[in-house]
Amino acid sequence: MPRAIAKASDIDSCGLTLSELQELWLGAHPTTGSHFRSREELVAAWEAGRAVVMRLWGSRGRRPAGFYEFEWDGARPPYDVERSTLWRAGVLSEAEKVELEAEWKVEFECAQKPDFFLHTGTEILHGELAQAAHYRWADIPRELTRRWEKAARKRRSGQRPVAPSEEAAAAK
Repeated sequence: MPRAIAKASDIDSCGLTLSELQELWLGAHPTTGSHFRSREELVAAWEAGRAVVMRLWGSRGRRPAGFYEFEWDGARPPYDVERSTLWRAGVLSEAEKVELEAEWKVEFECAQKPDFFLHTGTEILHGELAQAAHYRWADIPRELTRRWEKAARKRRSGQRPVAPSEEAAAAK
């Protein structure tokens, strides 16, 4: 996956320094503190630099510190569940959602192999325990694993899988 690159024109157009943009990405430095003298300056910086910060660091189901400070209601989710949390909240772009779901589907399919196992560092898991641990590691939303497991059972039994649009209509 190519990394986003800060363009001089982006930085010039938003009027922020690289250090200020970095703070909007990662948050204030833990020992030296903020580059901004007041909350008002921080808010103005987010408004000026939001587009650049989100283009550079608000993708693939991840969000910068500024997003969580100004646009998210509640505490920032832990890193290991950030992507599924944002997916559930419906704040991902359609392209991000498609990209993540495709990535998660690959991880799901990997765990479907008959000889699938997972080494946790202290034990070797097999079967459903290994699958569940792998899904947690990959941060696959449970709603998706349930849907894919149901479709896999139907395929194995010879039934026609239900299209997502049919599935949504049946739920109503």
